[in-house]
Amino acid sequence: MFEDSTGGLGLVDPIEGSDVAFDELPSALDVELEFAGVAASFDVFAELCTALDEAEQAQFAVNRAMAAHLDAVRRALEVAASEPGVYLRPEQLRSPEANELAVRAAATELSMRLHLPVGTIRGRAHEATVLRERLPRVWASFRDGTVAYVGARVAADAAAGFARGDARLAELDDELSAVIGTVTTTRLRQLARTVLARLERERLEARHTRAYADRQIVVEHGDDGMAWVSLYTSQVDAARIGARLDATAHRDVGVGDEPRTLDQLRADAAVAWLTGDGTPTAARVEVIVTVPCLSLAGADDEAATLDGVGPIDLATARQLFHDAPSFLRLAVDPITSAPLELDRTRYRPTKAQRLWLALTHGRCTRPGCDRLAVSADIDHLHDWQHDGVSNPANLAPSCRGDHRLKHATRFAPTKNPDETVTWRSPTGRSYTDPPPF
Repeated sequence: MFEDSTGGLGLVDPIEGSDVAFDELPSALDVELEFAGVAASFDVFAELCTALDEAEQAQFAVNRAMAAHLDAVRRALEVAASEPGVYLRPEQLRSPEANELAVRAAATELSMRLHLPVGTIRGRAHEATVLRERLPRVWASFRDGTVAYVGARVAADAAAGFARGDARLAELDDELSAVIGTVTTTRLRQLARTVLARLERERLEARHTRAYADRQIVVEHGDDGMAWVSLYTSQVDAARIGARLDATAHRDVGVGDEPRTLDQLRADAAVAWLTGDGTPTAARVEVIVTVPCLSLAGADDEAATLDGVGPIDLATARQLFHDAPSFLRLAVDPITSAPLELDRTRYRPTKAQRLWLALTHGRCTRPGCDRLAVSADIDHLHDWQHDGVSNPANLAPSCRGDHRLKHATRFAPTKNPDETVTWRSPTGRSYTDPPPF
């Protein structure tokens, strides 16, 4: 140990910042202590504590900012609902759907500003409303920064099934606020389920019915030609699916020369069941695959493109051309990239022209919308009833929801020379997505 020849080392506590005598330091700070196999100096310890504190404080700041974000989203949608004339065309103001259309318009504008799906925007506004009105203690902790957004979402989900003013909400608020911010999200979700089971035993079936109405499948494209397919369904159905996949995989694993792992066998079985491979009712979905002519012939290695996804390897593309009649096989000129077949123009869009627009744009042309253009409407950007013409410069794919929104509101879309579409909002802001990748 060091000898105190000065009557005290005059060290500075790295946490409190106050002068402390050496013999007052915790034993864990003994200068001879080895920390993680390395002799720890006071400077290292102080740097570590500072980094830990800064990480914690930064997270608190993120939590406060997220609470403020949710509240601002809520207020924006509420203002739009109370003053629909900001977004709607005059003839729409007497519609029974005027308030809802205005809310959709505000959510759409936030979607374009924040590059988030419209559903996410509306979901966050709903979460803010539920937390403010039904769980005030949880909401206060969220705004103070001691509760993270993931925890606040668990609480909002738990309270969503109760009407505003329900006496049981106070108990739910007390139970959740006592632990939220001090336990993991998994444990908080378990507590919420336990409290809900106690508070509304008679309504569990109704809650499940409401949740079951949200069942869905989501496809998320990944890297290297892969994608995730997520199924949101009941726990019973999920258990049945898992059990059948497990049984099928365990039956085949290690049999003969079978090289696939259990996970690979489960995945392949799920694909076969969902697509109907090898059956008369196998799925036949029209998807656009673009392959440069020279690449198709094997004379070049320019990448092929799967509509709405992006580049795919040439071996897969050639196989699609050979084996998959359900794919639209469009060959393009290797020099100009112009389509070799879809070159006719008519007064009204033909099917071929619709497919060409889908290929050109890839997705709905409302900035921020990711719905595939191949299943979208073909919209006259300058309305047909207002002397708009049916030519490519005035046509663009628009998903059904955005198509209707455009005609009901004062959003003004225009096509740019690079084929992108700019939406100008009644608030004065303009939004443009980059060209398809």
